[in-house]
Amino acid sequence: MEDNVDINKIPESCDDSEEFEFKYNFINTPWDDRSNKSKAGIVALLIAIFTATMACVANNFAMHYRGFKSSKSMNHSEMNCIKVKIEEYPYVANIYSVSSKELLCVGVVVSPTSILANGVCVKSGPIRVHVGSAKDPYCKKGFTVDVIEPVSHDSVTSLKKLVLLSSYENMKQCTHHVVRIGTSLDWKSMVHIIGRPLGIGRPLTRQVVALARKEFMASGAMKNLNFNNMICVKDLARCPVRVGDLLVQNGCVFGLAATNVYSLGRNKVACFVSLDVFRSLLMEMDSAINA
Repeated sequence: MEDNVDINKIPESCDDSEEFEFKYNFINTPWDDRSNKSKAGIVALLIAIFTATMACVANNFAMHYRGFKSSKSMNHSEMNCIKVKIEEYPYVANIYSVSSKELLCVGVVVSPTSILANGVCVKSGPIRVHVGSAKDPYCKKGFTVDVIEPVSHDSVTSLKKLVLLSSYENMKQCTHHVVRIGTSLDWKSMVHIIGRPLGIGRPLTRQVVALARKEFMASGAMKNLNFNNMICVKDLARCPVRVGDLLVQNGCVFGLAATNVYSLGRNKVACFVSLDVFRSLLMEMDSAINA
């Protein structure tokens, strides 16, 4: 039958004249077929990618190194600035404002009836002192300061005026731990700064620092200080130094901070009024001091 169609026969293409043409673009063009301009563009692109990649790697490495160095420095500072319980330094007194309940500064118990402090501590009105262990209910309540005696010296400027505090209440039960005023400072050894708490609570701060002689030039607010009656320290940790903080060495107190920390270039320096200047006068005011 002529009309039968061979179903197994593969139909021929309707248009045999059309052929598939492969077209090259910027990505798949063979290297040898590229123009010099195209080759230069590819080389420049590869160099830019390589440079950007290496810059990212170098930046990440630098940031990691800085973070490690900063963390190491911070850890070292934190080791030198630690919180200590007030029981470890029972001769330290916390001085509060009666009206605001704010902690103004710290003082030092120099006799069973007297607390020595920086004059700045009493400029905010009536104050109350906390001495002794906070675990003792009698000491925990604190004491109202009734007597404030200025301690002045002819060779000392008004910036370094001290005051001797006492109360009509019996503080002896809480102030039986007194400290002697030091007379011979070892300039080759380290000293401790005992400061007021960083935040809420009664823990004190302690940092170990080096003594600074007159190898730095005083400037700014410090240029008016008489360094003959001052003890300055350097290499401070990440720990604030506030007016009235104690300078201690070998179990004796040698100074009270006369200023807050000042930054002199790269060096942070804190200065303390030398208590040895006032020692004779203090002993005349209270015979129990250094007894």
